[in-house]
Amino acid sequence: MKRLLLALLLALAAYAAAVVFVNRRGAPAELTAVGPPAALPAFPGDSLDVMIWNIGYGGLGAESDFASDGGKSLVPPSRAAVEKNGAGIVAELNRRRPDAILMQETARASVLTRGVDTLGAVAGALAGRDNAFSGDIVATLLPPPLALENGLFASIGWGGVRRELHALPREPGHMLGLIKRRYHVQIIRVPTDDAGPDWVLFNVHLSAFDEGANTRLEQMREVLRLAEAEYARGARVIVGGDWNYEFVNPGRPTTTTEEFLFWLHPFPRDELGEGWRAVYDAAVPTCRTNERPYAKGENFTTVVDGFVISPNVEADRVEAVDLDFQYTDHQPVLATFRAKAE
Repeated sequence: MKRLLLALLLALAAYAAAVVFVNRRGAPAELTAVGPPAALPAFPGDSLDVMIWNIGYGGLGAESDFASDGGKSLVPPSRAAVEKNGAGIVAELNRRRPDAILMQETARASVLTRGVDTLGAVAGALAGRDNAFSGDIVATLLPPPLALENGLFASIGWGGVRRELHALPREPGHMLGLIKRRYHVQIIRVPTDDAGPDWVLFNVHLSAFDEGANTRLEQMREVLRLAEAEYARGARVIVGGDWNYEFVNPGRPTTTTEEFLFWLHPFPRDELGEGWRAVYDAAVPTCRTNERPYAKGENFTTVVDGFVISPNVEADRVEAVDLDFQYTDHQPVLATFRAKAE
């Protein structure tokens, strides 16, 4: 009996050591197809509709606060809240269905989502398209619901898509003392049916809580380096997502105090190469602070979600959709891009 107990204790110790080692190390992100796509035609035109949206894993609707932003909670208030948020997100996707959808903070079922598979709900709404996911917050070797898999999701409505991942600089330290976040960018090549230049989309989610925005800046420089290389090959490049940089300070009414705005830094426009442009909707906020549940005119709101485009791309429309932060702490941004003669 003593030997059996000792063997059990040794096995548990080995398991715990493996969990710590693997998660603190943080393997590179992996790309996973989500549902088989239908037979899709090649993209036919010179104009592309794109949506970006950080959906906060379905757990950061109006009723939620979050500890990393100065709130008290690590998980959503209830499963019903996550289900409400997921239904609202799916309804918006069904309403829009643009050529390309670039999403951040999608998540498989875990304690963080109260057991709701928000990634599955999103992918189900977009069934038949070319869909893929890659995790950046991943806790492995743990049983449900402790295992986490949150990250980037991209859905393309056209065929012939080619994808790859590229690692980005990581923050020092670990989330919850255990998880090494696997920062990366999804690079998505969408060919045209006229043998013209590819459209190349970058799905990005940069660091938010790095000291002095130092890691964020390193990540941005790497993303721009990759984007410029694609442009040099003749591609039309659109980089979209949650930059966690403030494109514009809107000066809206707020009662949020400065202590909860520690993560905000202005978008460093001087990092953009000649002819590259940042495009965004300055009139509608895309992000709210999470130090408390949302109340209009109380939480600070700003614009951190937008696009950077290459010199051979023109933006005909960039429009943030005002959902009053009911389903997530970010709002979707829709844009129409067309090829531009240089």
